[in-house]
Formats: sequence, C-alpha cells, structure tokens
Amino acid sequence: MPLTRRTVVDEEQLLSQLLAVERSIPDTIRSAESILQNKEDIISRANQYAEELIQSAEQRAAQIADELTIIQQAEMEAQHLRKQVQSEIESMRQRNISEVERARRQTQQEIEAMRQAAQAECEQIQQDADRYAEQVLVELEDRLGHMIRVVKNGRSHLQNANG
Repeated sequence: MPLTRRTVVDEEQLLSQLLAVERSIPDTIRSAESILQNKEDIISRANQYAEELIQSAEQRAAQIADELTIIQQAEMEAQHLRKQVQSEIESMRQRNISEVERARRQTQQEIEAMRQAAQAECEQIQQDADRYAEQVLVELEDRLGHMIRVVKNGRSHLQNANG
C-alpha cells in the first residue's frame, strides 16, 4: 500500500459530523475564544499528534519494507530451490537413461550368449544324431550284408542240391 497524503473518510460519519457542526456554530464561537486562549496547548498537542502520525507512518513504511525484503528473499530462495530441483531431476534422468542403456546392453549380451549356447547345443545334438544314424546304418549294413551272404549261401546251397 503506497503512502499518500489522502485519507479515507466514512461519508455517513462525515455528513453526521457536518450536521453537528452546523447545529453547534454558536457553541463553536464560544469555544473558539477558549481555543484562542489555549492555542499554545492546542499547537503543542497538534505537533505531538503530527509526530505520532509521522512515527506511525515511518513504522508502517519500515514494516512494508521489511515485508518486501522477506518476499524478495522468499522469491530468491524459491528460485534457487527450483533450479536445484531441476538440476537434481536432470541428474536423475541422466542416471536413469544410463542405467537403462547399461541394462539394455547387458540384456543383449545375455541374449547373444544364450543364442550362441543354443546354436552350439543344436550343432552338438545334430552331430550326435548324425553319429547315431551313421552307427545304426553301419550296423544295418553289416546285418544286411550278413543276411545277403546267408541268402546267397542258401540259394547257392539250393542250386547245388538241385542241380
């Protein structure tokens, strides 16, 4: 609130006082004589009242200045805290991005290792299956060879007997 020389006055109260003044003009004339006689006392009281008003205004101005200083300090502190929080958020965001990237690379490495292990296991199973099939086929070939010799011997024996 800026300090001005203006005073806010209640209109209804002012009108009431003006009416009272109008009614008491004769009394006012009598009291004016008394006032003139007591002018030093009145001037002294007026000066004292003026000093009190000035002192009150100075105190209010100082209070307002203190409040403005407090507000400015609070705004500066709020701005500092806002910057600090933004900095911390950015730092946390960077750490999170780094952590996610590290986890992604580690997961890719693990997937690649698992793929290679599965590929190696698949190749081993294929080799074992091929060896087994070769072994079965060799045994089958031996048995068939043996059976063919038995059949040839049996035929040969039948031909020699019949013939």
